[in-house]
Amino acid sequence: MAHKIAYVGAPLGFEMEGVVQIPVLRIDYLDLSKMNNIGGVVVFTSKRGIISLKKSNVSIRCDRAYCIGEQTSRYLKETYSIDCIVPAVQTTEGLAELLIGSETSVNVVASDQIDRKFIERMESRGIYVKYIVSYKISENKAADYEPLRDSDKVLFGSSKSFEILYRNGASLLDGKEIYAIGKPTEETIMRHGYGVAESFETPNIRAILSKLITKR
Repeated sequence: MAHKIAYVGAPLGFEMEGVVQIPVLRIDYLDLSKMNNIGGVVVFTSKRGIISLKKSNVSIRCDRAYCIGEQTSRYLKETYSIDCIVPAVQTTEGLAELLIGSETSVNVVASDQIDRKFIERMESRGIYVKYIVSYKISENKAADYEPLRDSDKVLFGSSKSFEILYRNGASLLDGKEIYAIGKPTEETIMRHGYGVAESFETPNIRAILSKLITKR
């Protein structure tokens, strides 16, 4: 059976019928065990930050926790039994707005590819930001692009994911419906001359893929 939807991004950690994954990104979790624990106000931009802390046996003894989305919030609850505050708009902009006016100091647990505007925006409003790099994102040189030939819809998880595919197999996008997670991803795709059928603000990949599977 030909796959109809291709997801291009980091490994998802789950399979879905009718979806083929093109993992153009590689995730390397860092050893954070010297931290022992993390406290104060903790901010997570993805569940991978939580995974990294767990892998390093770092305990979380925070006053409050903030998560960029519901999926990250659920994972924090399942992993550490900690409730997380989620912004109404589940983007870095929405998260920054939630923190501004509420907090004066935060520990941001994220990747080495964090959007610097997110941190700069908080710092410009007087928030002290400690940026903890918990994992690194790099290109997966072993990615197989051939399954794209059997797909009619392509969902990109990030700007970096699109740029890697564009560099290595732009012709494979000919005739495809292209979808994006997040406004920055949409803008990157359009800047390269491609149309975007739909952009999704909320980064709930399961829900997005389920919607695309039923979309005619």
